[in-house]
Amino acid sequence: MSRNTIDTSNLKVGQDQSHDILSTGKLDRNEFFDEFETVDTPDWKDKAKAAAFYEEEVEIVISETDNPNAEHLIQLGVNGVNQFLVRGMPTIIKRKFVEGLCRARPGNVTTNEFIDPNGNRSTRVNTTFGLKYPFRVLRDSNPNGHAWLERVLREA
Repeated sequence: MSRNTIDTSNLKVGQDQSHDILSTGKLDRNEFFDEFETVDTPDWKDKAKAAAFYEEEVEIVISETDNPNAEHLIQLGVNGVNQFLVRGMPTIIKRKFVEGLCRARPGNVTTNEFIDPNGNRSTRVNTTFGLKYPFRVLRDSNPNGHAWLERVLREA
């Protein structure tokens, strides 16, 4: 693995949320809305520069899996253009498709019962996120590529 290789399994995906639903009292809907951290984004003053950034080529590989039901051939679509990836095969694709992989992240919701400080049974709702297709970046020639990848993965 080269020094520039980035494994998405080592990066934070999404912003996990947790909410408590107490068994007594009034539930204020405003307190139940997810709160997300604001992530600074680059100030792309020149739209042509941003478009060129998303057209840059990046070499990635979709991680292998032991799941016998996992897709072997993965189809990505961005603005009506399709790109096909084979799991486990290094592929050079445009950054816009890498962003599509980053945004394919299903949420998992779990609920746990607990006893609140007043001794009442309550429920905690936890939401976590993970990538549908974990991948590794094998080569990204842009010096801003790693920071961009981390930012996109952290976005809600």
